[in-house]
Amino acid sequence: MIKFFRSIRQKLLSENKLSKYLLYAIGEIVLVVIGILIALQINNQNEARKERAKEVNYLKNVKTDLQSELANSAEFAAYHFGKAEACSHLLNSAAPQTIEEVQLYTDRYEQVFIWDTFVPNNNTFKELLSSGNLSLIKNDSIKNGLLELEKLYAEIATGEFHMRREYEVYLYDINIENTLALTFFDLSEPAYGLPGRIGIDDIPKSLHGKLIADAQWQHNNQTFTNGLRLAFMNNSYISGLHKNLTAYVKGLIQMIEEEINR
Repeated sequence: MIKFFRSIRQKLLSENKLSKYLLYAIGEIVLVVIGILIALQINNQNEARKERAKEVNYLKNVKTDLQSELANSAEFAAYHFGKAEACSHLLNSAAPQTIEEVQLYTDRYEQVFIWDTFVPNNNTFKELLSSGNLSLIKNDSIKNGLLELEKLYAEIATGEFHMRREYEVYLYDINIENTLALTFFDLSEPAYGLPGRIGIDDIPKSLHGKLIADAQWQHNNQTFTNGLRLAFMNNSYISGLHKNLTAYVKGLIQMIEEEINR
């Protein structure tokens, strides 16, 4: 092809047809420019396809994280709601009078006492931020939705941090100093995970009076009951945050699915 154009140029020059040569040269330049523009367009399209493939891959991974988050957040909503229910039972029941009532009272306050920290399923989003690839997400609604999701996570973490201090001061510290702790757990041998529970028949009768007195002390102690009131409010509040988070994540998943399928 190059030899062909070269022969045309040489023929026009040898025939001293300058005007035709100039027109030909201009035409050749135009053809070269068009060829360059076509090559650039093809290259840009290839790069756009590569970026789109990366974007879709990230969106699919984010969607997988969010689907796990649905179950995670729903579980924590139920977890905190159950703790709020246990607080309500303790606050609105009469003081235990029998060892059987003590066992029920203990089961409920141990449910309040158990602590678990919420860990978000946001590994892909953290990777997008740390790698500087968040710009690959072209849909601004999804991008802003993920950033807003991080705010919801921060709100839950702040609530847990606030509640933890109140647990330690009003529930954990005062309980461990003034009552028999973990009475209904089998402490005779270690176990993987929580130790097994024991029944009333496994507890010496000589301890029954002490356990009843301890439960009555807890029920009547103003600091401990204030701690239960705070735990009731905090767990109810965080349960609501998780419920809202679940609804928000569902909407975000739908938005991502639409973007992947467009």
